[in-house]
Amino acid sequence: MGLFSNLFGPASTVLVIDVEALNESLGMKGNVLPRNQLQTLRRLSRFAHREKLEVVAVAAGEPLNKAPGGKKFEGIQVQYCADSKALPAFLAKTVRSKGSGAILVSGNAAAEKLLGPKVSKLRMSTFRKAFDLCGDQEQHSNNAPRSNNAPRGNRPPRPNRQRSQQQPQQQNNDDEPRRERQERKPKTPSQSDAINELIDLVD
Repeated sequence: MGLFSNLFGPASTVLVIDVEALNESLGMKGNVLPRNQLQTLRRLSRFAHREKLEVVAVAAGEPLNKAPGGKKFEGIQVQYCADSKALPAFLAKTVRSKGSGAILVSGNAAAEKLLGPKVSKLRMSTFRKAFDLCGDQEQHSNNAPRSNNAPRGNRPPRPNRQRSQQQPQQQNNDDEPRRERQERKPKTPSQSDAINELIDLVD
């Protein structure tokens, strides 16, 4: 059972969602850019998939090229009303076409009035509780911290600090000056070799 079902009881057969009202509740008013409209539709698609619901998204204006009217867009059906003034009647018509199990998700009082009291309705503010929880859950799963047992990729093994700390203690104090002399000696020949190679290359 999904978040929607947990909050509002048994899931309806179809949710008819007023995209204009949803955009406004998300802070997008007026002419919404096509990319923002697609973003809203994709969020609805993820919500429908997670909740295992049939969703019909009703938008006003010209159909988007990537989400044509009357067809499925990433699992949800998209309908367009050419005139925003006719949106209430279009919403009511769409809900009736989906049968008695459909729920109108909107804040459009005119559409609710046209449908009458027998048709189930859900205010956008109430729908957003489940819609936003779904989005928060996705964001949390994407940003979830990796567990200590998770693979760290092709990272080289860390040096054993205990061994590196124990080795100097095991060395004799008499051996330390000798080891320093041995480490210093190769530096001079290596520098002279490099200079000789450069001279040979110039010649």
